[in-house]
Amino acid sequence: MITTGVGFFTFLLTVMTAVFTVTRKFKDAKIFQVIPGLVWLMLIIAACATFGVFDLESEGVQDAQNLMYSTFLPMMLIMFMLTCDIRNIIKMGPKMICAFLLTSMCVIAGLFISFALLKGILPENAWGSFASVSGSWIGETVNMVAVASVFGVEGTDYVYAVLMDTVGFTLLSAIAFALVPHAKTWNRVFHANTDGLDEIARKIELSEQKRDTSAPQMYDYVLLFTVALVGTCGINMLIPVLPKVTFLSNTGWRVVLSSLLGIGLGLTRLHWLKGASEVANVFLYLSLCVTMSYSDLSTCTAAPAFALAAIIAVVLLLVFWVVVCKIFHIDLFTAEVALMANFGGTSSAPIMAATHNPNWISFGILLGFFGDLVGTALAIGFGNILRAYAGM
Repeated sequence: MITTGVGFFTFLLTVMTAVFTVTRKFKDAKIFQVIPGLVWLMLIIAACATFGVFDLESEGVQDAQNLMYSTFLPMMLIMFMLTCDIRNIIKMGPKMICAFLLTSMCVIAGLFISFALLKGILPENAWGSFASVSGSWIGETVNMVAVASVFGVEGTDYVYAVLMDTVGFTLLSAIAFALVPHAKTWNRVFHANTDGLDEIARKIELSEQKRDTSAPQMYDYVLLFTVALVGTCGINMLIPVLPKVTFLSNTGWRVVLSSLLGIGLGLTRLHWLKGASEVANVFLYLSLCVTMSYSDLSTCTAAPAFALAAIIAVVLLLVFWVVVCKIFHIDLFTAEVALMANFGGTSSAPIMAATHNPNWISFGILLGFFGDLVGTALAIGFGNILRAYAGM
């Protein structure tokens, strides 16, 4: 049994390496197309926690877990957020941004109604799982991790969030990609068009041409870690003097402040730092492993109810999404990129954009970044509403 912090992190990183080595080697295998490597990673860590591979009561393991939330989490958010320049997002115009936010409201409505319908058969803390998955459904995995940390969602409750996320994303992405060939029919019925998108895409591409695409050097990593650690230290020094509020814990403040700091740094020359996304992803996967280390799969008796909740939420949000697109005459490209920017962020929105038109892939990238920026805030707000409703 692992009892030290070094042993705990060594084990997590070893499992990460093994899982991603296998999924990379057999990336075309159907099993990894249906259940991606990230989900396998979390399931393996949860299984290890269930069978007592590490001692969660030992001081070393607890110190390692606390280090994740106090240091690695804000570092990750700073690195992620500084890669996005909000000035480029503004260049997309109000149509794309409004489509994203309208879709976010559809997601929230679908999740809330699903929770209300199944509240009687869900566990007492189910609101936390719903709040966490809303972070992923309005942004991506990094937002889910941030929201879960804000509300203290871990262990079995986090497993339920991962289950909902997997079921919902699989169902929705299949429907979304099936609609792509019907773009002309959709636009005709909805009285929508894609006029002006080529010109906007050209302007966005011009602004990104100065990015250095060469491999990061040692200096880039040194500067990157310096910026992230200095920012994290400053935030941790500031937290004790911040006002105490009921809707934000100390971890919540870390999430909010590190996100805002990263967004601010994205407006400076630090936006061009190389290696930020890659290093941030290592911290992201590590934080997912730490969160799953609290899990006990033997207690996941409510899994069928959460799977049903995800299906109901997806069906409802799709109904709302179609109605909103009809009311506001949103073309299928804009509607689907906004949808996948909510549900998969920078990993799925560019793929959807390229499926419609390779020349418009920049919209998917930027709208995915927009989901990273606003997903955590919207999900925290939704989580507080759910918590209040659950207590009624």
